[in-house]
Amino acid sequence: MEPREQAISRLKKTGYDILVVGGGVTGACIARDAALRGFTTACVDKNDWAFGTSSRSSKLIHGGLRYLEMYEFHLVFEACRERRQLLINAPHLVYAQPFTFPVHKGDANGLFLIGVGLWLYDFLALFRNVENHKMYLKERTLEMEPELDPEGLKGSGVFYDCSTDDARLTLAFALSAVDAGADCANYVEATGFLREKGDRLSGARVRDALTGEEFDVEARVVVNATGAWDDEVCQIDEPGAPAKLQLTKGAHIVVPRGRAHTENALPVVSPSDERLMFMIPRGHFTLIGTTDTYYHEDLDVPFATREDVEYMLQAANHTLPKAHLDRGDIISTYAGLRPLAMKEGGKDVAESQVSREHRIYQGHSGLLTIAGGKLTTARSMAEEMVDLAARVLRNDFSVKARRPCQTKNNPVLGTPSRDTEARVRALASNLKFDGDVLLGLFKQGTDALKVLSLVEEDGSLAELLAPEIPHIKAQVAFAAEGEMARTVDDFLVRRTEIFYTAPDQGLGVAPMVADIMGDIIGWDEEERKRQVERYGETVALSRRYNE
Repeated sequence: MEPREQAISRLKKTGYDILVVGGGVTGACIARDAALRGFTTACVDKNDWAFGTSSRSSKLIHGGLRYLEMYEFHLVFEACRERRQLLINAPHLVYAQPFTFPVHKGDANGLFLIGVGLWLYDFLALFRNVENHKMYLKERTLEMEPELDPEGLKGSGVFYDCSTDDARLTLAFALSAVDAGADCANYVEATGFLREKGDRLSGARVRDALTGEEFDVEARVVVNATGAWDDEVCQIDEPGAPAKLQLTKGAHIVVPRGRAHTENALPVVSPSDERLMFMIPRGHFTLIGTTDTYYHEDLDVPFATREDVEYMLQAANHTLPKAHLDRGDIISTYAGLRPLAMKEGGKDVAESQVSREHRIYQGHSGLLTIAGGKLTTARSMAEEMVDLAARVLRNDFSVKARRPCQTKNNPVLGTPSRDTEARVRALASNLKFDGDVLLGLFKQGTDALKVLSLVEEDGSLAELLAPEIPHIKAQVAFAAEGEMARTVDDFLVRRTEIFYTAPDQGLGVAPMVADIMGDIIGWDEEERKRQVERYGETVALSRRYNE
């Protein structure tokens, strides 16, 4: 029985200390933390792991340099600390990303002030970043980044943050929660709450979105970690409850790196409103974004509009005037929602000025809701939430944690050992995989060995999905068997980045993916066709900027 089916079987008959509703990075981290402390724990999400914000970020693990301008030093300190922990605890998914910050004549901050700001950034990281910042004059800056506009260029500062595969990082936390003893299932929606006398929550009524089956999950404490859907869940618990979120949309575009070539990541300043964005190299591609606009539409289908795309292209061309980027260069677009914690008067400030700090709320029924925060700080947010849940369990139910928080220095499931890369290379040596295929396998950590074991059993699984796509059929099979992938979208969008980087966004290989997954899951021909059609709708949404 596969992990999801095992979890659903137990969800139907087990009472839990903590039920987490929401399978983004925050919910997955909460489930892992709670399980590691010895609490019986369940976690469900109505969609896939990282379906929402957690797979639609700028793919950065960062200290938050721009928060220095808002004097949110404590937030920067926390984020820098968590960035370092993620480098240690998920080294196959989090890696150093250098940034070049150019300074031109007339900029609001000159070289001296940029240097002071970057020194403060290093200081708040306790000088324990990958490397400390460096300052360069014009000549050296242009050697590093020859596509920059030389007119008025005075120099630059180079500093370090980190990049990640946000969806796979979230998946790693979810699978780590399972490894710690939690029962976790994607595509299980909380449709209502169970209540004791006095209106206190005692669990949730849930529906398996894949089969339609409904059942109850009993729990002493229910945590709402649904991100952009927080307010919807709170309304189920308490109709008329005040809003806790202020949603903003962040849109991104992906272009070939050859069309926006940079050595390091670069800040991109919009000439229309001076908002700061970034141009981030990711292998053969460059990610540009993100926008920041208030959002009041369908939570399930945010997308990059033509206005968003033109805004980002204008800013990118302002930074790299030789590039002449246009819509024809775009491979893919995507948009995510920031579930920012509501503040009094918050709607009267600029979107980018809304705080990224998180807040925890306790409802009259006992529902615990977490709002706000960042991908980088998900672990520490989870620690705070589980601390509160532990107090409730101790005070109200006489249930005590067996252990204190265990997540600070605890590698995620799949973290490679010293010899993992060598073992993967040895197994793959006869298969003649190129470097890009190996990089994709390395992102799976020790699970890469399980993927290659499938190839040993069936040599046809070593075949590439397509010549231009650096993934093999065995990765599809393993996603269905061991990573809870239950739709074609799950594999093409969140287990890999094919949706973002393939020339056709994976439309050509979708039928093959459906066949491989279908053989494992048991789809008939009609379901396989339906899966491919649904993936086509996902791709069409990312292309709506052309309408």
